Amino acid sequence: MHSKSWKITKMLLAVLVLLTVNIGCAPVQGEDKMTHVEWSAFYMSRNHQFRTLCYRFEVNYDPFKEGQGTFSCFFVDKKGGNCLLSSAEVTSEDLAELDAFIQKLPFTEQKQKQTDMLFAHDATTKEFYIALGSYKNKNRRKVKPQLSSMQQDEAMDILKRLYVKVSKREGK
Repeated sequence: MHSKSWKITKMLLAVLVLLTVNIGCAPVQGEDKMTHVEWSAFYMSRNHQFRTLCYRFEVNYDPFKEGQGTFSCFFVDKKGGNCLLSSAEVTSEDLAELDAFIQKLPFTEQKQKQTDMLFAHDATTKEFYIALGSYKNKNRRKVKPQLSSMQQDEAMDILKRLYVKVSKREGK
């Protein structure tokens, strides 16, 4: 009787160990909500046949080097004027609102769609990605979270406010 219960206990212990190992090594579908997502680049652009509907925003940031972030952008404001910055320095304070936005995004891996379509010269094209990881750990990877139209609008608003803040500081 004792040896039978001992075998059952050993088997249950082995199953428990295997389950713990499998859970610890399971592939992660998304980022852990308890940890801070480390990112080093944010890129969002749209090309359109109408200049007023085109934009490009690019933020490169290394959290290990304070003040080493850059912000470049182009868009047309409501008055039809060009808003342009090229490699303006930004700090983690400047990027706090964008960082909070990025932390809320779902970072599940998206399968890339294969397409045989040809794009017309005046067709609208969009590109959006975030590079996760940092320059320090060299484990950077680009992810392309699917943004709803509300999230796209929110990102645009954040980036335009960042432009206003940085351009005032740069004296533009």
